[in-house]
Amino acid sequence: MRETQDLTLPCLVHDLNNVFQTLVEAADLLSTDPRWGSLSAAILRSVERGKNLTTTILSADEGSAGFESILNNAISFVEDSLIAGRTGKILFDCKVDPGIELRRNWAWERVLINLFSNAVRVMPEGGTIYVSARRMEDDAAIMVRDEGPGIAPEILADIFKPHVSTRGSGLGLHIVETIVKQEDGSVRASNRIDGRGAEFTIRVPLRKPALLARV
Repeated sequence: MRETQDLTLPCLVHDLNNVFQTLVEAADLLSTDPRWGSLSAAILRSVERGKNLTTTILSADEGSAGFESILNNAISFVEDSLIAGRTGKILFDCKVDPGIELRRNWAWERVLINLFSNAVRVMPEGGTIYVSARRMEDDAAIMVRDEGPGIAPEILADIFKPHVSTRGSGLGLHIVETIVKQEDGSVRASNRIDGRGAEFTIRVPLRKPALLARV
């Protein structure tokens, strides 16, 4: 008897693409009014990111990219999410060593987007998100800091467990830890020494360039 193919993921992607098409049509309608041109463009960029994500999930090609490109995509996503102006101004201060390349670039975008989104939620009046990425021999050290109230001591030890949060669903940081561990890395949460917010430190092995075949 022929085994039945599991179509759960392909069917989910198909249904998501139908949702994306509805959003595209709504964005096209908004674009006819100059007042909503920037919002329309932000919606279309988000739809494109969603389509790229679903395509990558279905593909066997895990992809790779430089950290600067991953960071820029994540920042662009967060900036688009803030276009309605329901929070204060969010700034990014980034210091990144060149040449850091990570595999599964779409997964690392999710890591940064979740960390940035958490930072935005704890800074309703606005503030700065600080990002650094340094080469440490065979590893990369990535740090994300915010200017929020910090992490409450009673939840600090469990912050990466599902549904542990004082805001939101409590799944964002669990997703962060899951992806980092899949890449043989580690992630640590703490409060900043200066008392001006939280910081998340990630250590992950650097992607090694492919060896050239000998002729």
